[in-house]
Amino acid sequence: MRKVIAVVVFCAAGIPLSHPALASSGYSGTAAASYADTYWSNYNPAWPSFANSGGDCTNFVSQALYAGGIAMRTSPTYSGNAAWYMIKVHNRWSYSNPWVNAQDDSVFLEQHLTGIKVVATIYGAAPGQTVSDGDAQPGDVVLYDWNNDGTFDHEAIVTASDGTKNADGTTNYDLVDAHTNNRYHAYWTLAQYNTSWQTTRIVVLHIPAGTS
Repeated sequence: MRKVIAVVVFCAAGIPLSHPALASSGYSGTAAASYADTYWSNYNPAWPSFANSGGDCTNFVSQALYAGGIAMRTSPTYSGNAAWYMIKVHNRWSYSNPWVNAQDDSVFLEQHLTGIKVVATIYGAAPGQTVSDGDAQPGDVVLYDWNNDGTFDHEAIVTASDGTKNADGTTNYDLVDAHTNNRYHAYWTLAQYNTSWQTTRIVVLHIPAGTS
């Protein structure tokens, strides 16, 4: 999902805030991947959907990261792309841009979440081409820049393996889930669905266990 206008959230004393409960303290990529597998097609009614208003890809990944244990960063304590939240104030959803926008989420993840590491960057992966995702793990985030213009347009979350192994014998987690369009255990480059694959830049971000 591309640019959206942030809805300002007021966290002053006396204003009730609500959102689905945080699943754990400290990130579990397995829990995040399990959430994505559960809701890749049947959207979680506890959260709003942006599928018909710009795209739900980042909102979906954010939900999965939150279910995995990444804590929200609400305003006014956090601002700009350091803020990451989706909360309900008096029955109205309020959110930060990084929760729903791929480019802004990339800034949040890389600059404001401790320990995040780029494990793979590729350009122009073709349909049917096997490409290393840098030993990505379940719960890691994949970002897609369709036109290589410096702005990420889409994101997905690593969820499973196709059964292949990495060179060192470890499991090759190379399948992702996504929204808009809904994808379940798709090969991580998404080149098979992407008519712009020749100009697409893809970045994989690893989120270490225990990150919060």
